[in-house]
This record gives sequence, C-alpha cells and structure tokens, in this order.
Amino acid sequence: MVKNMLTIFEGLHPGIQADDSQRKALEALEDFLRHDQEKGVLVMTGPAGSGKTFMMKALVRWMRQADLPVVLLAPTGRAAKVLAQTTRCRANTLHRQLYRPVEDDLLSGRGFRVRFELKSMEKDEPCVFVVDEASMMGNGSGGGESLLVDLLQQIHESSSWHKIIVVGDPFQLPPVGETESPAFLPSSWKPWGCDFRKIELAGRYRQSALSPVLNLAGCILDWMQWEKYCKEGALGNLEGLGNLGYKSGSWWTEFGEWIKAYAEGGSEEDPLLHATMHTAILDFEQHYEPGQSVLLAYSNAWASKFNNGYRSRRFGNRVARPSAGESLLVVRNQYLNGGHLLANGEEIRFVKRVGKTHQHGGMSWINGLLEWIGMDGEERTFEGKLCLDLLQSGQPSLSPVQQQALWQQRVMEPDSMEKDPYMAALWVKYPYAQTVHKAQGGAWSRVYLLLERPYAVQDPISYLRWLYTAVTRCSDRLIFVQPRF
Repeated sequence: MVKNMLTIFEGLHPGIQADDSQRKALEALEDFLRHDQEKGVLVMTGPAGSGKTFMMKALVRWMRQADLPVVLLAPTGRAAKVLAQTTRCRANTLHRQLYRPVEDDLLSGRGFRVRFELKSMEKDEPCVFVVDEASMMGNGSGGGESLLVDLLQQIHESSSWHKIIVVGDPFQLPPVGETESPAFLPSSWKPWGCDFRKIELAGRYRQSALSPVLNLAGCILDWMQWEKYCKEGALGNLEGLGNLGYKSGSWWTEFGEWIKAYAEGGSEEDPLLHATMHTAILDFEQHYEPGQSVLLAYSNAWASKFNNGYRSRRFGNRVARPSAGESLLVVRNQYLNGGHLLANGEEIRFVKRVGKTHQHGGMSWINGLLEWIGMDGEERTFEGKLCLDLLQSGQPSLSPVQQQALWQQRVMEPDSMEKDPYMAALWVKYPYAQTVHKAQGGAWSRVYLLLERPYAVQDPISYLRWLYTAVTRCSDRLIFVQPRF
C-alpha cells in the first residue's frame, strides 16, 4: 500500500511538521499524480527556505512507491547534480534530455557555432517529468535558449501521456533577456493544451529562524515588494513589511545598516565584511574548500579579477596555466567521446598538462588530462584542449573576434567542425569567483558576495532580484566584500 505524501514527508524529516501551505501542496501533488490528465502541468513555487527541497524528496519517494516512472531534469549541470543528491535519484540536464549535436557548416566570416537539434524522446513511454530550478527555463523570446518551448515540443510529438511538475523560486533572476520566468506563467503552457495548475509555498524554513542569511533574504523580498508597489502603484500583499513609510530606494540605506549590524557577528579571525578585495582574497585562501567556497559578483570582469588575484597568491609563478588538482568550471555544453554530455555549469578537475603550451589563432592553448564525475556518478578521465586566454580573461566566452581568428586558421578539410580540435575545445573558467547568473542553481556553505551596484538606483527591482539570488546561494556563512583593491 502506498503511503500518502504527507506521511512520507514527515517520515523523512522527523521533528518537522508540514505547515498549511506545505500540506496543501502535498495534497495537490498527490491529487495531480493520481488523476489521468494526459497534458497536465503543475507548477510549484516558493521562496528560499519554504521547503521545496523537502517536498522534492517526498515527491520522488512517493512516485517510487507508486511505481510511477519519473524523469528528473534541471537547466544546468550543477543544478542537476544537486537535484540528484537531494532525491538520491538520477537527474539529467534539460540539454541532455532535449538535444543532440549535429554536424554544421561553419558560419563563413562570422566565427562558428556548435549546433544542436531537438531529438525525439529516447523512451517514448508514459512518465512524469519533474523540472527543478525552473526559473532558469527560457522560451527563447529574450534571445536565450528555448528550453521550455523545446521540452513542450518534444512531449507534444511523443505518442505517450506525460505529466510535468515544475519547481522553482519566482523571486530569482529570470532567464537572460526575459523580465519574468516563463515556466511559472499560465500563458506559456495553455497554447499547448496543457491543464495548468499552480501551488505556492509560503514561509522560510530551510535554515533556523535565527539564520541571518535567511532573514536577509526575507528582507530583500520585502524591499522588492515595496519597490514594485512604488513603481506600479499596486499595494498587493505587504503583510510583515513593517515600515509603510518607505520611499523608493530607501531599502539601500536599510541594507547598509543591516550589513553593519551583521558584520558585528564576525571576528578578527573570521570577519563578515571586507573593505577591500585584497583582504577578501587572504580570507578566501585561509578558508577555501573545493565546492564549498565561492565569491559571487555581478560582472565577469570582477570575477576574473578575483580569480586572477587569488590564483596569483596561491600559485605564484605557476599562475599562467592550471595546476594539478585544480578545479575548472565548464561554460559551454560539450559532448565527449561516447556521447557523454559535459554540461554548462559543471566542474572538472585538471590532472596534468599533456605536451607544451602552443599558439593558434593568436591565442595560447594547452592539452590537459582531465577528470569528471558524470550524472551517473561514474568518474571519467579524458584529454581536452583548453584556451588559456579564455581562462584568464574577463569575458564569459571567446569573443567574436577570437572565434573568427579560429575560423581563419582552420585547416580546410571536408570534416565536420567537431573534428577541428580548436573549435571543439573545452570552454572553461576558474571557479573560485563566478557571476550570480552562472551560479544560479548551486549552493555553497561559504559565500563571499561582492557588493557591486551596477543598476541599484536605475532599476532597483532587478538589483534586488540579483541580490536575493546571490544571498540564497549561501547555506551557512555569508561574507560581504567591497569592490575595490
């Protein structure tokens, strides 16, 4: 006999009782799965700490007991691995689920690109798709990837029934080029004939009630709501906001006061506020743990400055290239031999250099022996070509000029682009500092947050969203850093 989802939820977390919104959500999930809507979609949203992770564990456990086939998906490699660890069930990236690489002609005179096409469902059998971190799913309208539309297209073309459960935080940054996350909007689903339902979680439970990090996230949501009211003139739900005497932009003053008070909780040995990037680098070096420590910035330029500064101190005259055992962050989807997808956002380990540093297309390159743990948990060793210029630059990818230089250097053979080792090279960056956009879907126990203020005054809602997304990457200790050396 299959237990109800509420019983499973409370059994997985002894001492924690579901609140009203969680109970309603669990009941809605179970009702949704027990009925036979062929094109049903259920969207479950909630802010940081509202219990989404607990809900996902209970959901997957219930589906296993009910013998319901489930496919777990996430927009990035990092988010997929977090989902797999949370549910103890295999998860994949949306990219791996949706696309396959195909040979493509080079864009003569305009650089090159890897082209992927939508593939048919590998196993066209009834199943439930569960997509986590869905705030990152775009529909292509802003110029980014059309993950949402392509998922719907793949399902629409299949011959079996499928249900979709979408989970995410509506207050996080939307996909690049979009103002809202399309996955949470009924208008994105209804043209496909989907039976749309939505449930919202309330409350903040992930950390204790005394958690300064979670308290700050709550304050940011309040400030965001007030700025939206000032902009749109629609009061909405301001319960708990406290001060209705706000003026637009006054949250910045409160934020400054909050940081001052928060910093008093630090110590000389482990401060919570650094006045300069230099002192932050020293502190980062002292406390760094792979996969547990990161500095988050708004711009790639500042992330690169921190990476270069930290590596210069740590590796000295060996800073020009990766060192043995160093982690690297993948910034472009890449298929390896055997069809294994190395997804954007995953980390790999540099084992050693193979051969000498060499020049090609006006850039420096090395071949490296690399290690990677795939979505299936298997460790793989492979050789890849790395561009040192990209590793050390303040740009997120090779520039159009650099790509065009590779095109001009290409040996003209009737082979596919993937046979050219430079055009099929791995695009990687150092992972110590990342932009908040790149870090979305990840979590670290120790987060250094660089307080850039690129559009705080001109567009406060967007900045608050950025700030909220950054703060909620932290599971334990949050350290603020002033953007100056």
